[in-house]
Formats: sequence, C-alpha cells, structure tokens
Amino acid sequence: MIVEIFFRNFYRNYAKFDVDAVERREFAFQPFGGGMVRHRSFKSLEELRRFVIEKTPRHIYHSAAYYERPGEEDMERKGWLGADLIFDIDGDHLDTEACRESKLVSLRCLEDAKEEANKLIDVLERELGLKPRRVVFSGNRGFHVHVSDEEALALGAKERRELVNYLKAVGFDPARFEAKLGRRRVVLYEEEVAGNLLRIKQGVEDLRALKVEIDEVVTQDVHRLIRMPGSLNGKTGLVALPLTTQDLGKEVESIVDRAIAFRKGNLRVKFERDFAGTALFEKVEARQGDVKVLPTYLAIYLELQEVGKIYD
Repeated sequence: MIVEIFFRNFYRNYAKFDVDAVERREFAFQPFGGGMVRHRSFKSLEELRRFVIEKTPRHIYHSAAYYERPGEEDMERKGWLGADLIFDIDGDHLDTEACRESKLVSLRCLEDAKEEANKLIDVLERELGLKPRRVVFSGNRGFHVHVSDEEALALGAKERRELVNYLKAVGFDPARFEAKLGRRRVVLYEEEVAGNLLRIKQGVEDLRALKVEIDEVVTQDVHRLIRMPGSLNGKTGLVALPLTTQDLGKEVESIVDRAIAFRKGNLRVKFERDFAGTALFEKVEARQGDVKVLPTYLAIYLELQEVGKIYD
C-alpha cells in the first residue's frame, strides 16, 4: 500500500513523539491490514521508534494509565499506578451547525471544537486548579487535553465520573439561582462574578454556555487508550500535533497547516465515488472513475477516507 510507504518514511525521518514515562505505559497499534495489537511495552522512546518504523502501523495509541507491568495482557496483573486525566473534544459530539453538516475535517467545525477546548482549559485552571500537561490536535476533528497533576493521577473511575458530571452540568437547575418577587425576577448571585459563578450566570441564560462537551467515556475510563501525540492519524494522514494553550488562540487553519505531514509532490487519485466539497484546504469535485492529480497530503487523505485510490 502506497500510503503505508509514506507513513514509514515519516516515522523514519520526521516524527517527534511526545510521550513521557514510556516504560510505564501500555501501547497499542492498529496495522494497515486491520485488527488491533495491544499490551505492548517498551523500555525507551527509541525502542518504541524502532518498532514503529519496522511495523508502520496505521494508528498508534498509548494508555492514559501508568502500570508496573504494562506488557501484561491480564488487566488485573498490570499493576495500575495511576492515570492521566484525558479529555477528548470531538466535532462528532458537538451539536453546532458547522459540525452537524461536516463528515470530513472542516475548519468551521474545528473552530467550534477549539472554542470548546478553550472553555475546558479555562474551567480546569480557574475552577479546579488543574493545569494541562499537553494539548493535542487529534489530527482529525478535535482536540485532546492531558492533565498529569499528582492529585489527578490517583482519581478512580467514580471520582472521574463526578468530574464529568461537573463539566457537563448534570443536574443543573437554573431555577435554583433565581427567585420571583412579585413581577420581578431576582437572580441570586452577585453582579461581578468569576470562576464557576460566571459559568453559572451564563448557564442560567443559556445552558450550553455552562456545559463543556467532552467525550465522557474517555475521561472516566482509567485504562483508556489515547492517540499518541506526534503520531499520524490513520484516518487523515495528519499529525496528532502537540500544541501550547497559546496555539488555541490562533486560527485553526494555522494548526491544521502545521499538522500536514506530506507536503512534497502530487499523486494521481482515481475516485471510487462521486465527491464534491472541500477536503482540508482544497475544493474537490469529481465523479466516480475520474482520475485527478492532487497534492500528496490530499491524495493520502482521500484514500484514507475511502473516497479514492492512489495510482502509482
């Protein structure tokens, strides 16, 4: 498969993996042929890199958890030592006009996901005193936020569920924060508010302003696998790109542009179905059976999306 060759070249020459405590994490890989290989462990980042170059998987994941014996297949025998708090904000879960309309990577939908990530980070830092260890563009339709604070590592599934409920405003009742005096409605908080009171004030007017739309399953699972920062997303060919919180103040187009791994040259693509729309930055229109010469990154993206096949 031509795409596999491009992936191998990227991992051999350009990849910069961003993962700490490699020796304490479980790694998992999805080969280009399908299936899933789990419970792999490595003593160093260099050993991991050699494996990835040799095997060239389509997807690479690592555990949020740290283990005494990460290579053990029996979860009970791994020796759980704690787990990062992971938050996944994905366009698939956002009920916005841009995200409802988009099945491919859309800059408009990603802009909505970026704003949700900014809201999450604001709540983590200002309300909970938690500072993200890393923020990552997933290489597809969203962002991952990793928290490695010592007090967060020991949280079990129950505590993480409570945190999810807090972020998603489960059980929030706007009526508890207002009262009627005759014909007047009195809101029961100070005019100058900050932190979670500011969110409550906004939530009384619009509940969507209070909720943070995270994928709750990812956060509460203490054995969760997450896409490895610095690896390629096997659905798009884009890099799962580590970011700074300052990057989230920029246009998403600049983030996606930095995540493009395959900039050189062009490839021929035969379309396997009709396609009309914008893919990444390019407008593409083709009928089934058409052959077009496209930038390499776009050709790889369309093949991974099963829109067309690259011709050698």
